[in-house]
Amino acid sequence: MDESLLVGMLFGALGALALNVGKGVQKWKIMVLGKGWAMFSAPYRRDFFIWLIGMGMTTSANVFFAIALKYTDKTSLVSAMNGLGLIGLVIFAWLVIKEHIGWRELGGAGLVILGITIMGYFDKPLGGSQVYSASNFTISLIILLIIFTPLVVLSLYTKRLHGFTFGALAGSLIGVAMILADMGLVKSGESISGMLTNQYAYLALISATVALALTQLAFWRSTAMIVVPTINSFLVFAPVVIEYFTFGTMLLPIQYLAVLVIIAGIILLTASGGKT
Repeated sequence: MDESLLVGMLFGALGALALNVGKGVQKWKIMVLGKGWAMFSAPYRRDFFIWLIGMGMTTSANVFFAIALKYTDKTSLVSAMNGLGLIGLVIFAWLVIKEHIGWRELGGAGLVILGITIMGYFDKPLGGSQVYSASNFTISLIILLIIFTPLVVLSLYTKRLHGFTFGALAGSLIGVAMILADMGLVKSGESISGMLTNQYAYLALISATVALALTQLAFWRSTAMIVVPTINSFLVFAPVVIEYFTFGTMLLPIQYLAVLVIIAGIILLTASGGKT
């Protein structure tokens, strides 16, 4: 594992921690939004500012992810770091909300760390520079639209599968935002400041913002033990698939196995029914 990859994975981990712990802070104080204008008054102002801090943390994750993408050549490696962010969320729940951490959570954390270690250790740099296909990326988005449109309609009509549907959509859109950011980096010649001169950075911001709104919607009408693992699983899984169509990037078979190990760890980490 070379130094550049280590730097990329470090910033990916920081982004994942900001994203996941920020979601935990939002979920912790999400009910204050139900107070309407009263949330700005003295009894609720503190809770509202704590919720805002959570929003700021999730927003700052975009900066960390952009830097991480600069130092890696695969979006899937950065998205896989989200498992570490979930470990941070569990620790936050343990320290702040006083939730229990047992063998199941420890086992899940172990699987996440194992999967990420495998992905990094067996990573092989791409031969040559990254090249993306905007048309193939668009086709990926159309496929996502075809999959999620009936699910959203069914969820709103039957009032079922709400947490899974909107959690999966939010996780997928965060993955889309990461792919767009990577496309922006490639177009700008790997310059983070240069990203601001092309459309992909702004499309990534829009995708991430919509995902953030959908996360609030999912949290509002569903339990965290459904929403959190769904978001995180699709955040890890979606970039692997979209990356293949957009950049033509193929991981090693053992790395695809590592992705499954990480998702299994994510499910274990959030399967205890906590309310984070």
